[in-house]
Amino acid sequence: MTSPAPVPTPRFRRIVGSADEIARSMGHTYVGVEHLFLAILRDPDAVPTQALAQVADTGEAERHLLAIMSSAEYRTPSAVVHPRPGPGDGDGPQGR
Repeated sequence: MTSPAPVPTPRFRRIVGSADEIARSMGHTYVGVEHLFLAILRDPDAVPTQALAQVADTGEAERHLLAIMSSAEYRTPSAVVHPRPGPGDGDGPQGR
């Protein structure tokens, strides 16, 4: 018997929503790890943000990430979005 899938928490949903807003505000048509990282950095109550704050300046990390994402050299494989197969595509929801 398999255990049930974990249930997303309200904070998780907020972070994902914030990442989506960040991506849209930057004109990106995808949400990548970099957007999620920015969203986490902007949540002072997030455990990763608290841990990073103990060893680095989170504001500085955010500024560096934004500089990279705003540069002409910014390229990310996550920009290549592969649509999920739809009904009748043969792969089903777990084809990838």
